[in-house]
Amino acid sequence: MAVSTATPEAPTTGRLGPARAGRARWAGWLFLAPALIALVVLFVVPLFSLVVDSFTEPETGLGNYASLFTDGYTIRVLGRTLFIALVVSVIGALLAYPYAYAMTLVGPTTRALLVTIVLIPFWTSMLARNFAWLVLLQDGGVVQRILTPFGLGDVRLLGTPLAVGISMTQVLLPFLVLPMYSAMSQIDGRLVAAGQSLGAPRSRAFRRVYLPLSAPGVIAGMSLVFVLALGFYVTPALLGSTRSAMIAQVINVRAKELLDFGGAGAMGMFLLVVTLIVLALSRRLAGQNVAVAAAGGQPSRAGSTSDNAAPVRPWLRIHTTIVAIILVAPTLVVIPMSFSASETFRFPPDGWTLRWYENLFTSPEWTAAILNTLQVGIYTAVIATVLGTMAAFGLARLRPRWRGPVNGFLLSPMIVPHILVALVVFSAFLQLGLNGTLIGIILAHTAMALPFVVIAVTARLQGMDGRLPGVAASLGASPISAFRRVTLPLVLPGILSGAVLAFVTSLDEVVIALFLQAPGAITLPVQMFNSITVQIDPTISAASSLMVVLVSVPILLAQVVGARRGKKGTR
Repeated sequence: MAVSTATPEAPTTGRLGPARAGRARWAGWLFLAPALIALVVLFVVPLFSLVVDSFTEPETGLGNYASLFTDGYTIRVLGRTLFIALVVSVIGALLAYPYAYAMTLVGPTTRALLVTIVLIPFWTSMLARNFAWLVLLQDGGVVQRILTPFGLGDVRLLGTPLAVGISMTQVLLPFLVLPMYSAMSQIDGRLVAAGQSLGAPRSRAFRRVYLPLSAPGVIAGMSLVFVLALGFYVTPALLGSTRSAMIAQVINVRAKELLDFGGAGAMGMFLLVVTLIVLALSRRLAGQNVAVAAAGGQPSRAGSTSDNAAPVRPWLRIHTTIVAIILVAPTLVVIPMSFSASETFRFPPDGWTLRWYENLFTSPEWTAAILNTLQVGIYTAVIATVLGTMAAFGLARLRPRWRGPVNGFLLSPMIVPHILVALVVFSAFLQLGLNGTLIGIILAHTAMALPFVVIAVTARLQGMDGRLPGVAASLGASPISAFRRVTLPLVLPGILSGAVLAFVTSLDEVVIALFLQAPGAITLPVQMFNSITVQIDPTISAASSLMVVLVSVPILLAQVVGARRGKKGTR
């Protein structure tokens, strides 16, 4: 009898009866509704309005699109942008591939160190990294002094496409390393040895076996970097020049200075079409693994790379060391610069002082920017976390055929080039009177941060046994009690991670804030940007160090909390 009574209870596979399944699906749409409405209002409707403007402003027709390829200047800018994005993708891949491969060969301690080095750029403000490269590449800077013994000391770097390419490559390098490592860590290292045992030289076995298996990660990383590079604005604005402008700079001028939303919209649509084509091709070439690899997800290490270190050739050690230095260089520059006594951007410092920190926390402009940034970041994190968490729970209750499209829609702000998102928001908020307000910046940042919360919470839900709430209910717990005592504690690390990512996304965002800025609505990244482009204010070095701390500390705390919860869960 014991066996017969256990049999009906065994199929706890999470399947529901027709009535309960129908209620769960309706509950899913109900949970999704706030996030979907927010994205439609803040993103889809303004994007559609901009598309209409591109065909109707200043007159109805295809004139704006025709001018992209006929006015001479625009086609050169488009070509330059595509070329720089392609070069950054290729050079970045050549730097990232050996580094990611080395990560699969070394022991767990060294691997953790290499992963941490890759993550350092994520913990460092993008604006701070660009400021560091501005200091390194300026006339008389460190890079120029290094090149002097080779007879290249007179080569001008700052204000050229080369400087833009160098900075963009360093900024985007982690987006190449992580997908590649994600793909490589799933490859059984014994396959190359098997190829060698069949008579193939190691180089041929690697080329014929390992390289094709790692191709999905390479394609995912390169396509992601290419797409991100298309919409870069801050790097070419700080390190480039008007003579070598990229498309994001031209969009900014047409929208903010000329109010030519038709022409700017046509350029934005061109970027969007190129983005969708690249993503579609990469998905077709690399298969379904592209989405996972591009997200830099944690790979399944079963049967892949051993915890025992494999031999690492000397050239690979040298290459890995050089890439590691490139990854951490901006952080090593920004912090010492904040204590420099010089009133110019000079590295290494000639003297030491706390003057710039004093100015940072006493100047009305800088203190107002800090308070605005914290206010915007906190509100963005709260709103995005609530909407994203509800959306993640809603996705889990949908039919599989709806889950994919809805999830893609929720993640769409991540796919659209950043400059286009800024243009869309600026155009819409200008009509609604939200331009130049902190509320407008909060709403725009919420749309940008929402996908990160959805990804974090969804990943946590997928790793949770869906039968546990049912078990709690079978023991007499009410739905609210089961959620509070079972589901919420299990999902909480994902919610906290999403909240941290939302806060950091808002904290470091500069392009949208630049479009929406006004005297009373200037965030810290905007103030930092203006301190370089409008006036030479060394206080930016202290602000950059502060941004490093504000971005890295929440992420580190989230990792510590997640690690502790993980240890408790394994006990």
